[in-house]
Amino acid sequence: MGEQFQTPPIYSALKVNGKKLYEYARCGEDVEIKPRKIKIYSIDFEGYNDKEGELDFKVSVSKGTYIRSLCEDIAERLNTVGYMKELKRIKVGRFEISDSIRVEQLEKNIDDLDFLKKNIITIEEIFKNNLNIELDNDEMQKFLNGVKLKNCNKDGVYKIYNQDRQFIGLGTILDGMLKRDVIV
Repeated sequence: MGEQFQTPPIYSALKVNGKKLYEYARCGEDVEIKPRKIKIYSIDFEGYNDKEGELDFKVSVSKGTYIRSLCEDIAERLNTVGYMKELKRIKVGRFEISDSIRVEQLEKNIDDLDFLKKNIITIEEIFKNNLNIELDNDEMQKFLNGVKLKNCNKDGVYKIYNQDRQFIGLGTILDGMLKRDVIV
């Protein structure tokens, strides 16, 4: 529980020197993997299957926590070996699995606009807490064509609107330059 350091697994998409760790692993190359600070908010014991030797638990953790590594750490503390057999994400940020729908439901109701409005979250809604940038027609044309625009806002992801306050998509500012990310 609490803050601690965790070493990410070699078979992960985390990048080191511009290359994903699993790429190093597949080539048999050694790479230094630095531990990262994570936080475990809670671990709740859900049950134990004595016959299978399986431990079930529910955890709430910070971004960047590898559950596979957490399973290995728990096994080590129990003086045994272990691995993650199954993972079910029930919440990521403000999004909960209880609010989700199945792909089959979407396929069945793909032409039902009321169903879609009720069940599909727009990109604009997902990023509702991000700041807005409004572009004039000239800036918008450049932005849509992939030209980076100078911008003095802080680095981050922004919702982009045209002069008529229509949501266009998302842009990212990095080092004072706004670049196009997602256009709707």
